[in-house]
Amino acid sequence: MLRRYLSLLRRLTTVAVLVLSIRTSCGAQQLPEPGIGLLIQSQEIASVRAKITQEPWAGQYKAIEARADELVAAWAQDKLQMDDRLEKILDLTIEFDAVTKDEGSRELAKLLAHHMQTRMTSAAFVYLITGEKQYAETAFDVLVTAARVNRWGWFTWSGAAMPQIHAGMYARNSAFTVDFIWSALTDAQRQQARDILAEKVVEPYYRLVLHTPAMGLHHLRSKNQGNNVFSGAMIGCLALGRDYPDAQRWFSSFLQTYHWLLAHDIGWAGQGLEAGMPGYWSVSMQNLYTAAVCLHNARGVDLRNHPGFEEATYYPIMHESTVPPVGMFREPISKAYQGIPGIISGKPIELPGSASGSAWWYDFAYRNPKSAAAYFINQSMVRLNSKKEFSFASHNAHQSGHSDIITLLWTRPEVYQPNVSKPTDLFKTTDRMSMLRSGYGMGHTYMYVNGDIFLSSLGEILGTSSGMSWHYKWHGYQAAETGIVTEGEPLAPSMKVNSSWDGEKLSIIHSSIARSNIQYYKPKEHDNLPTHYQRRDRDIVYVKDVPGRDYFIFIDHVQQEKPRFHGWQWQTWNHVFANDNVNAAVYERVNDRYVRLKRPNADLGIQLLVPQDVEFEIESAPGQPKVSYMYDHNLLTLRAIAGKYKTSNEQPVVIAPKAWSGRGKLVHPSQLEDGLPESAYYVKGKTALVEKQGVSLNQFQSTVLLKAGHRYRMRVQYKKDDLAVYENLAWKIPFTLLDAEGNVVVKCSELYNIPDPLSLRDNRSMTKTTDWISTDYVYFSVPEGRDVAILRGELLAAEYSHPPNHIHDDSILQLGPVTIEPLGRVLATTSQTFVALLNPLEKSTELIQAEVEKIEEATVIKIPRGEFEADWIVVDARKPVTFQWGTVAAEFAWFRIRDDETIEQIYLRKAAYLALEGQEIFKNSGPLDLALNMNSVGQISHVRASVDGATELTMFGRTYPLGNGIQIADANLRFRSDPTATTLESNSISSQQQLRQGLAPVLDAQLVSRDESLALNLAREARVTASASRAVRFSPYLTIDNKTSEYPLDGKLDYTQRPIATSTLGGYGPEKHPLVSDPMATFPFYVSPTYWLLPYQQQGWIEYEWKKDRQVSEVRVLNTANAGLNDFATIDYRIELRDVDGEVIVTQSKRFGKVFDRPFKAAFKYPEHFGKYSETFAGMLEPGVPVPFGDGWQSTRFNAVKARKVRIYIDSYWGLGGGLNEVQIYPE
Repeated sequence: MLRRYLSLLRRLTTVAVLVLSIRTSCGAQQLPEPGIGLLIQSQEIASVRAKITQEPWAGQYKAIEARADELVAAWAQDKLQMDDRLEKILDLTIEFDAVTKDEGSRELAKLLAHHMQTRMTSAAFVYLITGEKQYAETAFDVLVTAARVNRWGWFTWSGAAMPQIHAGMYARNSAFTVDFIWSALTDAQRQQARDILAEKVVEPYYRLVLHTPAMGLHHLRSKNQGNNVFSGAMIGCLALGRDYPDAQRWFSSFLQTYHWLLAHDIGWAGQGLEAGMPGYWSVSMQNLYTAAVCLHNARGVDLRNHPGFEEATYYPIMHESTVPPVGMFREPISKAYQGIPGIISGKPIELPGSASGSAWWYDFAYRNPKSAAAYFINQSMVRLNSKKEFSFASHNAHQSGHSDIITLLWTRPEVYQPNVSKPTDLFKTTDRMSMLRSGYGMGHTYMYVNGDIFLSSLGEILGTSSGMSWHYKWHGYQAAETGIVTEGEPLAPSMKVNSSWDGEKLSIIHSSIARSNIQYYKPKEHDNLPTHYQRRDRDIVYVKDVPGRDYFIFIDHVQQEKPRFHGWQWQTWNHVFANDNVNAAVYERVNDRYVRLKRPNADLGIQLLVPQDVEFEIESAPGQPKVSYMYDHNLLTLRAIAGKYKTSNEQPVVIAPKAWSGRGKLVHPSQLEDGLPESAYYVKGKTALVEKQGVSLNQFQSTVLLKAGHRYRMRVQYKKDDLAVYENLAWKIPFTLLDAEGNVVVKCSELYNIPDPLSLRDNRSMTKTTDWISTDYVYFSVPEGRDVAILRGELLAAEYSHPPNHIHDDSILQLGPVTIEPLGRVLATTSQTFVALLNPLEKSTELIQAEVEKIEEATVIKIPRGEFEADWIVVDARKPVTFQWGTVAAEFAWFRIRDDETIEQIYLRKAAYLALEGQEIFKNSGPLDLALNMNSVGQISHVRASVDGATELTMFGRTYPLGNGIQIADANLRFRSDPTATTLESNSISSQQQLRQGLAPVLDAQLVSRDESLALNLAREARVTASASRAVRFSPYLTIDNKTSEYPLDGKLDYTQRPIATSTLGGYGPEKHPLVSDPMATFPFYVSPTYWLLPYQQQGWIEYEWKKDRQVSEVRVLNTANAGLNDFATIDYRIELRDVDGEVIVTQSKRFGKVFDRPFKAAFKYPEHFGKYSETFAGMLEPGVPVPFGDGWQSTRFNAVKARKVRIYIDSYWGLGGGLNEVQIYPE
């Protein structure tokens, strides 16, 4: 008790000292308050001053104060250097300014930028806390001085100069600075501060980026870079207030786009953003959330609980593995580990690492103490030490200059929950990524699916690929992922979850091929992969139990027009970097169907049950530890090719080292050592290995015989000395196969660092020195048609390597013989089904293998689980198939048989019929998913059905109507909706309520504008036609639906809507990038359209016609922003009043938008270097062109004309085309 009293006394003393210090320094004057209240509202400032008297906030404030003091101490002297050179500098971020050559000017810019980006806002914050004016005066002087520089933080590409990442940081720092020092400014200074924000922050982004398609959308509004600069510009707009000229126009457009970003850019559970915690995922979330707080504080629009944020808090949970963070993963995992689980990244999959977030997590968790955010921060971010002192981990997330301030403001003792409950969700899926697990923590089973697969169980990583997002060129190739291999298809398609099921005994996801969701290094043609297949889908079934008794079923269907061979592929970690194999993997073939993957802590049983015959192949692929951009082949790949090789009498082909010619020489390794080749091709030094990437300095050509349509495997012996390359393959040997006449049959891709089966490559690219080893086998096939008579090989090496590694004068590569082994002809089919059974296994556990029986086209599988207990599976029973436990017609059926040989549960996917013991249980005209629980005497005790749309179900001869969604029934078959079921159709009811309330100030204002006139709106009585429409969902009738908002009016986001197409990424160079192309880019689209759009890049009209003449005195027109995508809008339009014959009575022309040319002066300051945006942005990024966003309603008056029709012509448009949101026509 005494100890507690003394601790309390010390705290109270500290508080008293600080408060006394503040009062003494300020005398009797009133302490300042924030001007706009972006981060701190006036009523909160007193509690902030009290907060910083306690640790850890006192320490945080002390660090902020130290930076403020550094600025105050240095600024007077530094400002003396700020002469007229400032006005000549192109950009404050001088590292991207290639125009300013004078080194003194560049150093000047660096100094000013450093103050602005790291110290200015700290000084402003200290003034707000203490009232000491020297901090405010210094901060304001830095801001005014920086305003003399032409522009802030733009990047310059050859065809585009636009605000970028640093512009976002400068913008937020400037807005927060003005807000914090508001009390110290005169009216003239306040006006000056706002003018600076408008010129340097708000107007450039509004004019050049906010509505620009192509690179403007994909790069500068979307993802971490775009979110950064957008957030800064929007916060700058909020700082201008409501009455600043054009501020309301700007704000209206910023807010519409902001909601579009929250709804569509983040994606379900954060899946739309780049990976990285910490990393770019965190950067995006922090940028957007900082803006949300400022928006709420300044305008009362509360989007802090928008589904974009709420669902994103599940991102780390869905990526939380059941093993530790593994780092370089050189050593096996300790099975005794009981700490924080590692978090993977999901696209591409990365090994589990230590995850943490930025300050936004704390504020969200404080306001939502039972949310997933509360679990995450208490796992890894907030701690209480033995002295009862808090510590809050929070990374910068590109919030330079204010990250420590928002951390101070948003961290609170209340977020600490030492006994926070683990999540109860063991299954969660979006349309792209899925989580299936037995539990949380070490030893549990966890599978993550996002096209590719990660699997951890029993304290081991059993399945993974590993490519770091920014630097993994193999990402998107099937050679680097778990999945299905198809002849002639090197790319691994993205998959979309179409339906799912989660029940007591099993969870299921059904996915099919879809447009690419790769964010980085998307391979060319990746978006077109769905057109390459007639069918490609995958069911993953997780049968729940304790780890070691649970298992997974993979069911894959693939179909193409032409016969191809297909294979089923699995990847795991196999550490080989630095020739270290302590953490190795082995695929042990047990029999023709069963391979056991052996890892240090646990194994994985892999049984290929369909097709009946398979051939197993083992390859390797680069695997990058966390964080290391190496290309050592740390992944081991198992491939099961459908069918058996049809062998021939071919003999292996051996290419001896003497076949090589070039800048190397033939040598003979010591004969005293076993395992060495008789001779080797010896190449030393970079000039002998590579001068220009892709140009070979060493080659061979040999006569061979490789048969058309046959499959082979090859490898080469090699040895390296002091030859290591980072972020690249060290060397590769691409092959060209020619026929007897010298014509090319097939050749390796000319791209250096991508997988290709016609190449051998360095499996130890970042390992400097190796003994004589062989590369892992690479498998390839000769196309049908012509035999290969000539084999040509080239040695290529890496011209580029990330420092400090590189090929240098002492680097040595020795090549032994190349061996090519014949395997035989492979079965080619137009369609193939794979069924694989995966069992995580303890090292000591022997797997009881499955039994397989083929019944017509269906496959029946028994999975023993005990003496009599078993699971039975039926696959592809397109018509009723009878087996031991009944008769079933379903694409997939699963039966759980108890030890007393009675049925416990049945699950049927796409089922049409079921009979048990000769009695018909159900039949259905259309397939549906159905689960039946059985009691101990074989009676149905519970039914659960998943219905897409509405249907009728016949059970025991009686028909039951079923509504959409999950329907449940008891033993009496009384069906009702399942109240516990989650849906992928929309955000939750509570989320809809919060979103509706958060948007209320905006929606209410829009209603007031809509209802400005209370007269009869004649447009709503008219027949509406149009020259054309972009699609049915953008019907002309939407212009009279009385819905003038392009936000979700009821707070409901519709996840069932089709994606929306827009321009692809481009527009950087001077050449014209087409805004309309095939294919177009797509984004998810969750806001139901309330507006009409014309087809791409077409003029057109919309017409309102009555059955009799009506008097028309006013026409009000509201433009569209395509829900904030900003790629469609009308600029010039004409209103024509017409008679019954369509003759024009009167016409008036109008224009949406306003011209904002000031940003072009900043862009074209030195026109000889950059004086015009590319043709990509013709009609948009040109001086004199109005920006048609944020206007609100436009009214056109007529002199009470009698008319039968009103036609509105769209004469010019923005970006992709024109359209209108709403039209009102009034008689008076």
